Amino acid sequence: MNKEERKIVGLAALGGMLELYDFAIYGMFAVYFAHQFFPSTNAYTAILETYMVFSLGFILRPLGGIIFSHIGDEYGRKNVLVYTILIMGVSSVGIALLPTYATIGMAAPLLLLACRLLQGLAIGGELPTTFVYISESMPNKRILAFGITMTGVFSGYLFAAAINYVLTRWFDTNQLNNFAWRIPFALGGLVCFISYKIRKTLRETKEFQEIMNKPRLPLVYLLRNYTPQVGAGAIFSATQQVFSILAIIYMPTYLHSILHISQDAINSMLPVALIVSVVTIAVAGVVFRRILNLSRLMMISLVVNLLIVPFAYCLIVSQNSFSGYILLMFGHSFIGLMIPLYLTTLFPANVRLSGVAMSYNLSVATFGGLAPVLVTTLIKQTQAIYLAPVLYILAFIIASIILVAFFSRQKRQVYVEQ
Repeated sequence: MNKEERKIVGLAALGGMLELYDFAIYGMFAVYFAHQFFPSTNAYTAILETYMVFSLGFILRPLGGIIFSHIGDEYGRKNVLVYTILIMGVSSVGIALLPTYATIGMAAPLLLLACRLLQGLAIGGELPTTFVYISESMPNKRILAFGITMTGVFSGYLFAAAINYVLTRWFDTNQLNNFAWRIPFALGGLVCFISYKIRKTLRETKEFQEIMNKPRLPLVYLLRNYTPQVGAGAIFSATQQVFSILAIIYMPTYLHSILHISQDAINSMLPVALIVSVVTIAVAGVVFRRILNLSRLMMISLVVNLLIVPFAYCLIVSQNSFSGYILLMFGHSFIGLMIPLYLTTLFPANVRLSGVAMSYNLSVATFGGLAPVLVTTLIKQTQAIYLAPVLYILAFIIASIILVAFFSRQKRQVYVEQ
């Protein structure tokens, strides 16, 4: 990579990292602030209500995707990257400053919901635009560029886990419950505002500048001409989102509240597993950088996880939670690298951002966003602490395998740029 390419990848990765950090800390610290916004004598009820707000934040993601993808396909990818990071920073600081239910009553959970909806609106355009921006900026080095970018993006989870680890060492449980849970949200907002300044230095992609026939309404044009790609893209994206949310966002609550693993053990486990994940993504980007057959690489990544997920969860619910979680995050790395890249190859440049955003946000607003609520409910009703998360993840992996095989046989991946 030359100097300009390194700058592009570095800035995009930094922005994506901050977005996911801001998003991840909600899930990681929910166990501390749930009772302050949703007081209940039943621990399951407080968790469910808190994650319902988490899930409702996904409702605006399709709307955010529509708004920001229209801006991105009409006026440029850079503008979207600047706007979304600013909105994310405002909503994060808002959560840090919220009064609790004991102070203002029902207004507290409503304001929490409002901040989450803003986050959902922003991230609905953020990550799809990051994927498209990198793919268009470095068309001949996409796997390497995505390896570095996704390493940075998923480092947002690692950053959140590191903050979680530090705060749980500095503060006791009562302090975390009372006020210290606000610190990571305030920190995330501050860093988002710094990133906003940095992102303004990015350049627009050459491929966007060369588009000659921009549709007046990109979303309408997309749905009229590329509906099969949108449907397939939604399933592919759901596979990544369900895996990421259950393995990273939901996992601390799953381990602590359902498997009754100590918080100290969880706080030590998360950073190690996330380091394994981001290092694996980086190494995979380097190792696979010369492979041109993306369909084959996608299929290999899915099949590997079809085998890894059941075994990893088996270890997690037994006496080998640490090794099981590391194995799960190792498998997650290949999904995290390949699916965002694969999505960008399904659509032409004039509606690429609309296509990626629609596929990505349809899956997140439905299957991904509801994953914590559905899995918690299934576990509560059936006590199937192993099968509930495993079957939910495997269903999407199998669907994606079928779709990749079908598209390969029919040679319908017209827009894959080798």
